[in-house]
Amino acid sequence: MTGEREFLRSELVAVAEAVVPGQRPVVTGDPGPVNPGVLFDGRGPATVCRVTVQTGNPKAPDPAAETEAAAAALRARGWNAAVVPPESGHYRVTAERDGYDVAVHAWTTDWRITFTGETPYTEDR
Repeated sequence: MTGEREFLRSELVAVAEAVVPGQRPVVTGDPGPVNPGVLFDGRGPATVCRVTVQTGNPKAPDPAAETEAAAAALRARGWNAAVVPPESGHYRVTAERDGYDVAVHAWTTDWRITFTGETPYTEDR
């Protein structure tokens, strides 16, 4: 699970750096492996890692351009990425690769762009 988590984290940071050059991305969430089943009855047979990275240009935010750049950067790194039509000032990209999922969010009301990813589920042993 450590390898998958590190891969995801490095991919999110690399894409964030490509989208907003000159800004240093910040990992804002990386709690380590979690068992999603624990939220229900605790018998979930798998674990997953979720990582969140944020960056942005506070002087010139452009959510439409940022999400297009994120999709292009993800594709260049081997991800299947799609730009979702904007809705009420919310711009999004979804991407997947080998069981990993990524979502990119940007808003017209905020200069930050958020990259969130999830590793494939790993069966507990």
